[in-house]
Amino acid sequence: IKELIDRLYLKGVVKDSLSFFQAVLGRENIESTILGEVAMPHARSLAVNQLGLALGVSRLPIDYPSGDERQAIQIICLIAVPAHAPDSYLALLGALARTFRDADLLSSLLQAASPEELCDLLATHSRHPI
Repeated sequence: IKELIDRLYLKGVVKDSLSFFQAVLGRENIESTILGEVAMPHARSLAVNQLGLALGVSRLPIDYPSGDERQAIQIICLIAVPAHAPDSYLALLGALARTFRDADLLSSLLQAASPEELCDLLATHSRHPI
């Protein structure tokens, strides 16, 4: 999660990476965001300039907290939500949830060779605008 937040910081989406990291962890402690085989951590924060998304794929499974248990996942989709627009991410979250139900897409994401390929795969497999 920290690596994805750092990428959003470098892009100017997040202005305070530590504050946003704490917000994401706080949100995850309330309720796990694992949906199938994908973790979708997200948080609203004053540390976020604009709605943003960072996708991470791990070649090896990550032991990710899921409620009282842990689950092995390989895909994390982090969503940064500005505090002044709390509902702006709901459509994005819904579109991603529908998109990540596609087993072929998940398999392709795990095989992707570059960040550009990840973006292309998401764009071509999404039935709804992301």
